[in-house]
Amino acid sequence: MSANKKTFKVEIGGKEVDLAVLRPNAKQRQEAQKVYNKAFREAVESGAILRAKIESVMREQKLWDDHKEAELRKLQAAIGDKERKVRSGGIKLSEARDLAIQLRRDRAELRSLNSERMSLDNNSAEAQADNAQFNYWVSVCTVHANDGKPYFRSYEEYMTKEDDPAVGPAASALAKIIYNLEDDYEKKLPENQFLVKYKFADETLHLIDKQGRKVDADGRLVDENGRYINEAGQFVDREGNLVDEEGNFLVDEKPFLDDEGNPIVSASEVVPPV
Repeated sequence: MSANKKTFKVEIGGKEVDLAVLRPNAKQRQEAQKVYNKAFREAVESGAILRAKIESVMREQKLWDDHKEAELRKLQAAIGDKERKVRSGGIKLSEARDLAIQLRRDRAELRSLNSERMSLDNNSAEAQADNAQFNYWVSVCTVHANDGKPYFRSYEEYMTKEDDPAVGPAASALAKIIYNLEDDYEKKLPENQFLVKYKFADETLHLIDKQGRKVDADGRLVDENGRYINEAGQFVDREGNLVDEEGNFLVDEKPFLDDEGNPIVSASEVVPPV
């Protein structure tokens, strides 16, 4: 598929429709800049924060501090160091596996640490203008795949059609063109390439054992939904104890004993005299 065009199918009114998105041309980029400028001006006038002030606002609201900043830089350095080691080799395969799994965890922690910053950034004047510009591109770059005719009649129409089945796929496809996003981005991360290459993970990037069965990072068997199971496929907890679908322990119930070691009969089990 061309880097300037992506096709996709949607079902509209019970019929499958072939659509495509095209990279914005010069005229469309010029018009999109006007949309950006207008949206930016309106956002600033309504009191939206500027992106350059985000960190100071986060510090004022106690959402960010020197400790979090240091943790961010520590994670970034750790990710870079682990990437280098996984790529370079020269260490035990088992050690490389542990590094790759920890690298996954580091990336997840970094995303979590950045989430508050990103949520505030999404409300910045620049982000609001970016969204307006992107929406304009989707509205003018989505076409019928067979004849190239516009799918949306105007930007205004597009903005009123958030429930249209083409909106989500079109936006996703165009983002991949404009921002060079890749469908298999996760698969191309060095830790995942390593894990798949040496059969520590399957093609869906789920960790597996030597028999190809799904496992967690510590080698415990799991099912398709990530629930712990034993060799027989029964639900268990992290320690291997049998549980039911709700996670309750499955045990053979026995009566409690009195101080002399005799079974205690509950009142409900006492048979009344005839």
